[in-house]
Amino acid sequence: MKVAIFEGKEQIVIKDGVKPEIKSDEVLIQVKKVAICGSDVGSYESGGPYLPGKIIGHEFSGILVEIGEDVKKLKEGMKVTVNPQIPCYECYYCLHDQENMCKLQNFAYGTTENGAMREFINVKAERIHVLPDNVTYEEGATVEPLSVAVYAVQQSGFQLGQNAAVIGAGPIGLMIIQVLRSAGANKIYVLEPVESKQKIAMDLGADKAFLPKAWNKIVRLTDRLGPDHVYDCVGLSSTFTTALQLIKKGGNITLIGLHASTIEVNNILLMTTNNISVRGVYGYNQDIYKTAINLYAQKKIRVDPMITNRIRLEQVPEIFKVLGNPPHDELKVIVDFE
Repeated sequence: MKVAIFEGKEQIVIKDGVKPEIKSDEVLIQVKKVAICGSDVGSYESGGPYLPGKIIGHEFSGILVEIGEDVKKLKEGMKVTVNPQIPCYECYYCLHDQENMCKLQNFAYGTTENGAMREFINVKAERIHVLPDNVTYEEGATVEPLSVAVYAVQQSGFQLGQNAAVIGAGPIGLMIIQVLRSAGANKIYVLEPVESKQKIAMDLGADKAFLPKAWNKIVRLTDRLGPDHVYDCVGLSSTFTTALQLIKKGGNITLIGLHASTIEVNNILLMTTNNISVRGVYGYNQDIYKTAINLYAQKKIRVDPMITNRIRLEQVPEIFKVLGNPPHDELKVIVDFE
């Protein structure tokens, strides 16, 4: 079978691989769909933190085809997705249901362990989440980024009826828009430089979308106060500066975007003088994963408008060349193994 391997900065290659054997506490999944994540692209652009020589792919779904002898409750034929994080289960954070802050924080399938860009993958059974019948394989492959969005909104302290602005209408931003809408947001505004992504943001629940330089239009639309919440899904100096200028006094900025470059902060005095709360969020836990699956099962989240390309494994190196050179019109790219 063929596999897609990260070999360093701007190096994704297709090689021959072997079908893995499972341990007694593992299951074997026949992969159906793999979604390319922004962190995959970030490592491609910068050379890390992914480990060279590892098979990429941490957003995926498939069907169980083999069950380890010590595994209970799971059966062959089940449609599943996987929480790719690999926690230690021993540190303070793991013992307090905060495995996203585990001391082994970056350990995961597709980053430090071989991922899913191959026909079969072996994973620890306890990382499996069974998908309801009405959740598709493409939805299952995007439970991971939806979990990021759910966790971000939960941790931000968002309340019913508040206004929000989302900076960046990439996959995470588009999912945050939908989570906010399902949580009862009053108005949702978006700052995004690519016109096609602005249109998709509007289709998925945003009230207005503007170019980033037009952030002051959002202030005017909120009685010159600014929104209660700003979600920065980009992670650049410019976007954080915009968030500080845009947010309502006493408001909350949530930082989700991960970017390889160093961030320099302008107008940082505004954090103090305007009583602004800034919070970073990273990852999710098992309960958040279940919530994300339930949102798909309840048809509160639409992923199909976000999928801009469906490709085969052999096309993966070429699509990374596109994704690694923004701006572009691509959003969620699905690698199809069916």
